[in-house]
Amino acid sequence: MTSLSASDVSTIVHLADHMREMRLRAQAMKASFETGQRGFFTPTEDDQVVQLWVSYHMARAALLETLHSIRTTAGKASEENAAEFSLAYAAALILIDAARTLRDLYSDDLLVRRKLNESNSMYGIEQGSFDMIQLSLTNPVNAIGVRQADQFYTDHAELFSRLAGEDAKVASVVSLIDRLRDRVSIGPTRYLKARAKELRHDARDRIVTQSFGRAVYAIQEWGSRLVSSFSIKPGHIARLPDHVVSAMSNLLKPGDVFVTRKDAAVTNYFLPGFWPHAAMYVGSDSVVESLKDGVRVRTMDSPLGNDAVALIRPSLETGLIDRAILRAHSHVGKPYDFDFDFTRADRMVCTEVVYRSYEGLGGVKFELKKRAGRQTLSAEDLLELAVADRFFRPIAVYCARHGDMLLTGNAASNVLNQTVAALRNNL
Repeated sequence: MTSLSASDVSTIVHLADHMREMRLRAQAMKASFETGQRGFFTPTEDDQVVQLWVSYHMARAALLETLHSIRTTAGKASEENAAEFSLAYAAALILIDAARTLRDLYSDDLLVRRKLNESNSMYGIEQGSFDMIQLSLTNPVNAIGVRQADQFYTDHAELFSRLAGEDAKVASVVSLIDRLRDRVSIGPTRYLKARAKELRHDARDRIVTQSFGRAVYAIQEWGSRLVSSFSIKPGHIARLPDHVVSAMSNLLKPGDVFVTRKDAAVTNYFLPGFWPHAAMYVGSDSVVESLKDGVRVRTMDSPLGNDAVALIRPSLETGLIDRAILRAHSHVGKPYDFDFDFTRADRMVCTEVVYRSYEGLGGVKFELKKRAGRQTLSAEDLLELAVADRFFRPIAVYCARHGDMLLTGNAASNVLNQTVAALRNNL
């Protein structure tokens, strides 16, 4: 029997908490809106809706990534991989519960529904995404898949109870499943009514089908189709070429910042720019990095497991860089922030590790930019500082579309200038 990863379990538990917080915020927003009387959103209300929707998409993408990873490593449900099944089933229940919450709150609110169906090119959210998610929620194949998973869990109740008694990680997952099963349960009559309602919305609004390559809300029979069309490059494994890894290793200094891209990562769709991610090199072949499982010290396999990478260096003396590294380590163990809320420091996105490590040292001052209703710092904002020689400077860049070698000096700056210009034009 395979033991669950503590990282995967903490990610699922954190995402469940995040979705529960999101539900409370969505309920509070609905209660406070007076749009029915005036027929439009105020700018503040508009920001609140967009921020909630982007946050939901980010959390949903993280859950889908977890499902995809478990399916790839564990395969079909069986007693031998019951622990992995429990984790995937919990992720599926969180997804369903969150989607139903949004449906129950906003399905009949035409103004909010129209807003959630708007496209957002910066975050890769397609037009009609709310209706597509709701249609997928009532898709008969998906419903059967969830029913089969529920039956497997019921048929093996004694096994899951025993596993929970033997492993605290499994116990936390089983507790989460038991809490969500009642919320997600739906009878045949209610299902048929919900399906018919979504089909009426679909016909009325002429919603387009989701394009290949976007993460879709499809919880299927375990081992066959837990997630469909998950990646734009199915089977692709991101990894820098060996000669690039070797060349970059010779350039690295503690305090450097990696800005990276995985071509096939579903989360690329919900982060602005070509370069969506950042990690801070802290020496000893390790980085402090925030991913969906939170802020952790990771090996170099993490930043090197990408398709493109840029390296920038702070323009600070060694003593200040050492202080920044100590600051970075102080955030290890904090959860990921799917809300991108830079006003709180108890949870962090990837760029916030860099922000809170360097802000105020040697005059470093980051200018936060408003996106989706939040003041944020994107990975490409860091690159923009570097190409402008403000607080950071470019060291190297590798991007296959610009050649097969690691570029340094002016060549690296030219490539970064092109991507920063693309981001600026999208704002």
